[in-house]
Amino acid sequence: MFDDADPAALSDAVLEARVLGYAAQISALTAQFLGLVAEWDQRRAWAGPGVGSCAQWLSWKAGISLRTAHEQVRVARALVGLSVIREAFALGRLSYSKVRALTRVATPQRELELVNLALSTTAGQLDRAVRAMRHIDRDRGVDEGDRAAVESTGRWKWNADGSLSVSLTLSPLDGARFLAGAVRAEYERTRTCDDPDLPTLSSVPRNTETCPDEQEPETAPAQSRDLWRQVPSNVAPAVVAMAGMVHDGIAMPDLAPGAEILIHAGDGVDHAHLDDGPALSEADVAEARCGASTRDVLSRRVSGQSGKLALLGMGRRKRAPNKALVRALFVRDRCCQTPGCGRTRHLHAHHVEFWSAGGRTDPDNLILLCGSCHRSLHRGEFSITAHGRQRFTFHRPDGSEIEMVPPTSRPAGWRPDCRVGVAATVPVGGGRMNLGYTTEVLYAVWEWRQRNENRPVSVIQDAA
Repeated sequence: MFDDADPAALSDAVLEARVLGYAAQISALTAQFLGLVAEWDQRRAWAGPGVGSCAQWLSWKAGISLRTAHEQVRVARALVGLSVIREAFALGRLSYSKVRALTRVATPQRELELVNLALSTTAGQLDRAVRAMRHIDRDRGVDEGDRAAVESTGRWKWNADGSLSVSLTLSPLDGARFLAGAVRAEYERTRTCDDPDLPTLSSVPRNTETCPDEQEPETAPAQSRDLWRQVPSNVAPAVVAMAGMVHDGIAMPDLAPGAEILIHAGDGVDHAHLDDGPALSEADVAEARCGASTRDVLSRRVSGQSGKLALLGMGRRKRAPNKALVRALFVRDRCCQTPGCGRTRHLHAHHVEFWSAGGRTDPDNLILLCGSCHRSLHRGEFSITAHGRQRFTFHRPDGSEIEMVPPTSRPAGWRPDCRVGVAATVPVGGGRMNLGYTTEVLYAVWEWRQRNENRPVSVIQDAA
């Protein structure tokens, strides 16, 4: 199965066996990997300059995204006290997807039944069951005062096609505020004197006055649609209108990265584009400059360093960089430059060659560091060397260079685990899952076990 044969030369049956066999081996190897991660995390051997967590170390050293690394560390910690799940995982009988779901609801008292459930369901079915269990656990035996408050969170990312994806999870009150704001923004965005969907009440303000000769259109009460009183099904236009109102109505400090629209353009830029965002057409640039508060970033690329910008300096006269230079440093560095850190808050403009030692206040000698890394630097935990042309390297106390992106490679001498069967991850039985029946049986077993935990053994045997 591990002879490096050309997949195109394999029959369907052999190819299927290898796909499933490799999947089982990956699961078993992932179990071993998470066991090592748990021990590494417990020892805190990952700690170092710019590294504040085991997940951050994994993201830097192992090339894993920070979100995935956080989830792996969570699963690794949970598996320490779940021997039954851990054993099935090590034998390749449970995939990482199933284990990740199980660790959200599993306890040492529950794991035996949960493993049996996971072995006979698909990963999707198990996710449904776990979501139902979390709702049941949340609603059972939890006082309102003890229930953890829901925190509002939001994520965004630029997609490959240039569009922006935004995901919001809002607390009940924040959600109500958001929807109320969307309603108001939609009303403000659409209110015109000739819009038949808006109410014709004289008390409702309009942004255009009705001409004296014009008559308000008569609308039958049954056909009147006060859409502005309802939350629009597509909130995107209202959200954009809300953002525009806030942008125009709230003043910001002179230095507020992210609060203004930065457009990179000029002779040194191949295509105009948003700061850390997608490319813009000439029409987009013209529209942005016409209808929004924008700032053009004129720059040239540093030879030999993709993405680096050549910025103007200030020289030796002033120790503290001015606002324009600090803004330029934000555009260039974007975050703390210590390898493995990446923090974006509370950043300091650090003189690599100290000002007291004759260092200049210009981009060749300035670099952004977060507060904790800045303190670590001055404590001697690491050092920075400036090489000119805005190039910097980081070094450990022994002088060895700290790599910005450590290389990864497959380990030598690895052999597949012979205990892992070819079809170890294939569900037993399968078929449709009755979610209500499944959760009812599981919770009946767990409640029976809890009732009999403190009963004498003889009584339990007699009852059996």
